[in-house]
Amino acid sequence: MKRFIIKVMQAVTAVLIYAGILWYSINADADASGAAAYGMIAVISLGIAYGVTVAVFRVASEIGGSIMVIAAFLNRHLLEPQKQRLVAQGLEQGLHQGRHQGLEQGLEQGRKEERNNIREQLRQQGYDLDEMLPPPEDDLK
Repeated sequence: MKRFIIKVMQAVTAVLIYAGILWYSINADADASGAAAYGMIAVISLGIAYGVTVAVFRVASEIGGSIMVIAAFLNRHLLEPQKQRLVAQGLEQGLHQGRHQGLEQGLEQGRKEERNNIREQLRQQGYDLDEMLPPPEDDLK
């Protein structure tokens, strides 16, 4: 479908270029008279229009190809390294935060276990901390 649209655009452009050159040639050559003169003007205009049309679309396709090459170059040399740096930086930050959070959770768990061991030892000695002291804030949650 894309190729069909491009072909139609090329044909319309070629017709418009031909019409413009033919109109200009007929108006510029006021001395031309007769069918032979107009026929020659039409043939010459057709040759000029063909050459211009080929050149216009060749330049347009080269510009399009150049833009794609430049885009690929910029993507490879600017965007990909930046993306890799950001991914590495995010990974490093995630690992650091994970370690920090893990250490905090481990310390908190260790404190709770130590507190429970102390309570159990005091219970064995005849002291019940739950009756003697208000519950700690951590246990209220």
